[in-house]
Amino acid sequence: MSDPRIVLVTAIVVVGALCAYLVWRTRRNRMRRLIGELLQGYFDGRMSADQVGRRAREITGPGFLGGGEFFALTHSAFQHAADAKLKQKEYSSEDERELLTLSAALAKEFGLPQRNRIEGWRAGRE
Repeated sequence: MSDPRIVLVTAIVVVGALCAYLVWRTRRNRMRRLIGELLQGYFDGRMSADQVGRRAREITGPGFLGGGEFFALTHSAFQHAADAKLKQKEYSSEDERELLTLSAALAKEFGLPQRNRIEGWRAGRE
């Protein structure tokens, strides 16, 4: 192969890799946005934990649901819901209990406490 052909093939490979990365990143961001909206709807009380589980499994695969990024998204959605509810001047311990119950039901649906306990030893935590 001559020098212009090598340059052309290299350029095609680089452009192909860049396009594949952009497609992957776009799909991942869309998936994260959909999961975030789903969790926000759950903490707003618009659906149950089993509905969230079913829809999340339709949107993503087990690799994402089993990862730390999903755990972070659920924790973030809980924090946003808690901040929104606790900013109200008339909140009660019943509101706090409701949010914690929702969080526990979601954790049970996806097995988050067990996964956290299993993965904890790898990071040196107990």
